[in-house]
Amino acid sequence: MSDESEFELLSEPLLDCEAAAELLSVRVSWVRDATRLGHLPCLRVGRHLRFTRAMLEEWLAAQVSATPGHGVGGAGARVPGAPRARFRRSTQAALIASLAEQPKGKRGSSDG
Repeated sequence: MSDESEFELLSEPLLDCEAAAELLSVRVSWVRDATRLGHLPCLRVGRHLRFTRAMLEEWLAAQVSATPGHGVGGAGARVPGAPRARFRRSTQAALIASLAEQPKGKRGSSDG
């Protein structure tokens, strides 16, 4: 009996660095640097970097929750021992806005 809970089938195509950068509203070079440094999760297909939308959304949610006051526009001192936010609050707001433009409900819909 195989354990299917160990992996998830793709319901949508993998994103390349360009698509991930567009989704996150950052430069492609930032995406490559962030993955190289281990700040942004990725899948490696040979020498190519690939991403899933869910992977990027989970990462972004972790970035926002790690910021005091839940990030976007939140005030307050940094919590001792908490991971330091990697982005300016204005950048986080832009990332959240870009993800809000394409709701998760569009996953799996295909024309054809």
